[in-house]
Amino acid sequence: KKLIEHTELEATLKAKYDDSRGVREAYKKSEADLKALQSVGQLNGEVLQQLDDDRFIVKASSGPRWVVGVRTKLDKKELKLGTRVSLDITTLTIMQKLPREVD
Repeated sequence: KKLIEHTELEATLKAKYDDSRGVREAYKKSEADLKALQSVGQLNGEVLQQLDDDRFIVKASSGPRWVVGVRTKLDKKELKLGTRVSLDITTLTIMQKLPREVD
């Protein structure tokens, strides 16, 4: 009987832990979204070429081309020729991949 009770409590604890993990992830995402809203604006650009693992040539929507770095959390495999990206206005770092432009 104690073994069954222990197993049930263990299952309940695991379910609560999984729920709290989901809440924590949602909290982190909302904090990141809020931080993005509060941050200085970003530039739009287009990937022209990958130089090495961490550097890309990007053409900004305003005209100039820059050699820029990439945010560490971003999957670099998704950044191919012609990919639209947002650049941090102060460091010119690629912050995120943008959906393709639709008129």
